Amino acid sequence: MTAQSPATTQPITRRAWGVRASGLVGLLALTPGLAACASPQSAPTPKPSAMSGKLRFYTRGGEVETRGQAEILIPTFKKVAPNVAVEHEIFTAADASDTYTLKLLAMYAAGTPPDLFGFGQNYFGFWARNMLADLTGYVNRDKFDLNQFHTGLADKFKVKGKYYGIPQLTTFGTLLFYNKNLFDEAGIKVPTTDWDDKSWSFDVMLDYARRMTKNAGEPNATYGLTYSPGNPHVHAWLWGGDTFLPEHYTEGIAQRTTIDSKESVEGHQFAQDIRWKYHTTPRAGEPTSGISFLNGRYAMDLNGGWNFWGYTVIKDFKWGVAAVPTQATNKQPNYNDFWEMSSESKQKDTAWEFIKHLSSVDVQREYVALTGTPPTLKAAMDAWYKRFEGTQLAMTRAEIEKVTQGAIQPKRSQENADHTLIEWSKISALYTPNVSTPLNANQGTARDILTKAKPLYDSTVKEIYEQFKGKTPS
Repeated sequence: MTAQSPATTQPITRRAWGVRASGLVGLLALTPGLAACASPQSAPTPKPSAMSGKLRFYTRGGEVETRGQAEILIPTFKKVAPNVAVEHEIFTAADASDTYTLKLLAMYAAGTPPDLFGFGQNYFGFWARNMLADLTGYVNRDKFDLNQFHTGLADKFKVKGKYYGIPQLTTFGTLLFYNKNLFDEAGIKVPTTDWDDKSWSFDVMLDYARRMTKNAGEPNATYGLTYSPGNPHVHAWLWGGDTFLPEHYTEGIAQRTTIDSKESVEGHQFAQDIRWKYHTTPRAGEPTSGISFLNGRYAMDLNGGWNFWGYTVIKDFKWGVAAVPTQATNKQPNYNDFWEMSSESKQKDTAWEFIKHLSSVDVQREYVALTGTPPTLKAAMDAWYKRFEGTQLAMTRAEIEKVTQGAIQPKRSQENADHTLIEWSKISALYTPNVSTPLNANQGTARDILTKAKPLYDSTVKEIYEQFKGKTPS
């Protein structure tokens, strides 16, 4: 359940950068100080056809998305705003240390930020650094209908009552992908799409996984379950608790963690047990070459919704998508991206019109037809459903709708911490060496491992807290 960028392959270079991302150690201290966006004037924005000038549009690399931007998003806006030049600036790594976010921070530090960007990332970190324009005035002035988006989606990036982004992409959270052929061979009924069906539990999922695991530890193994929730909070969510404090999700910072909570320990222990007690997923050191859901070697895959379109390449077996089973809860993370306007943009009215254009039904339908990524507008979903016709996805349209819409209901859906905890990369970097690697290698119980990791987690989040307290936008 680690957040991933959908439909991305090797970056395509369309434009050379004038700003290097080197020397960014000090740049990460670029907390307060960037100018905030003033509210738009009460006068209406000129029509796009009357606008002129240049709009810098910064996007991440990736063949499919880049093609959709170059062939649909930009040309269709050109038709309605012929005098606006949209400069397509595509991220490409100049060296291994470059990232989309570091390059963005470098542009701000150099005084050359783009007018418009998006793609999730640690957007609470962008907000905390005053990098984002407050769009609330535009939304209110133009009576821009936020209810046209999927349930609760627009509010995912509402910070302290203000909107700093407009929905760009949703992954429909986290889901249970299954190999229907393996279920049929085992004589097991496929799991439900009903998120409120409490009979679909973790105990039942584990029973199914054990029954469908064959030749565990061998090169020809078939495993019942691959399971790797987002680090480390989702383990605790499913067991009814958390590893972070409530203020982490509202303020982006807190002074400590609860990574060693009872619920966190229990959730992490389950992840250890499916390897070392039940052997329904490979253990450290065992053969894993060729063992993947795509190759038909896992019966179930609890993973991010981006696989909804990633698995359309499957040809050799039928597959389906079910609700995440219930433990104490079936609360799960969503990974949503937003279009964001720079607080430093000199073309705010034009950038807003471009955002509205990207949020139109016809444009989203065209983009979906080309890229396969889900639209954020409910009215454009028909184009996404059509993408699955003729594939091995063994579900009706009604079943797809039920499982995806159930996943995003606010009562069980929360934006993932990589978006909402400021300086998430520093926190996330602790997980693999201090928790997941020793856990998967069976180097102690979950309680032992998490107890040992807690001081490091607490000191890291306290450092972030001290850096940002009292300095974020009001």
